[in-house]
Amino acid sequence: MNGLVASGVVVRFGGLDGVDVEARPGRITGLIGPNGAGKTTMFNVICGFQAPDAGAVTLDGTDITRQSPAHRARMGLGRTFQRMELFRSLTVRENVALAAEAIHVGDDPLTQLGIAGSGRRVRGEVADATDELLAATGLRPVADRLAGEISTGQGRLVELARALARRPRILLLDEPSSGLDVKESEAFGRLLVDVVAERGIGILMIEHDMSLVLNICDPIYVLDFGKPLMTGTPAEVRSSELVRDAYLGKAAVA
Repeated sequence: MNGLVASGVVVRFGGLDGVDVEARPGRITGLIGPNGAGKTTMFNVICGFQAPDAGAVTLDGTDITRQSPAHRARMGLGRTFQRMELFRSLTVRENVALAAEAIHVGDDPLTQLGIAGSGRRVRGEVADATDELLAATGLRPVADRLAGEISTGQGRLVELARALARRPRILLLDEPSSGLDVKESEAFGRLLVDVVAERGIGILMIEHDMSLVLNICDPIYVLDFGKPLMTGTPAEVRSSELVRDAYLGKAAVA
């Protein structure tokens, strides 16, 4: 089965009780709920940072429940975090290039040092991938600026470019619009839609910007106190009394 499937996940001391989540290639899936609902814990289970007490996680039909985070990343599972972790003393281009280089980790040491003939090929591939990602995310104008000097919105784009540089099959985004204004959030949403359409990857996204979620995510999973509240389309989530009472508020879904 293609994509990410987490089924019956239980974390007794992390607030998850029988949670199911699926993220398929070619679509953006939302994971929402109030603070403390267990969303980040679910991400940690999926990525291998938290072992579940029960349940399973599979990626493209392969059970990865007990695999390390590094192994999952090599299989095509990517993630960004709510708190930006950029290399602030490096340029935007260098930040993205480092991520592009990471997929070659494990090559022959001579290749890593650039001594072997394949080292030149790898450097060319990294440069090409970096240029393509800078263009795709609109970062070319700031490519040679230090990451510590760019805006929050541009920093979120650097995070996305770095994650895409690892060539993920499924990408987990943890509140990617945090710190963005309305226009930046709307533009970021359009970019995510384009990324999924052009690259065929799947995205699973935790997000508190309900306008963004309802505009680009389908399906949407809703958690409340660590339990699944509902799964549905944006229209179903928007009209759900359960969701309205638990999280959104009537004004948010009117």
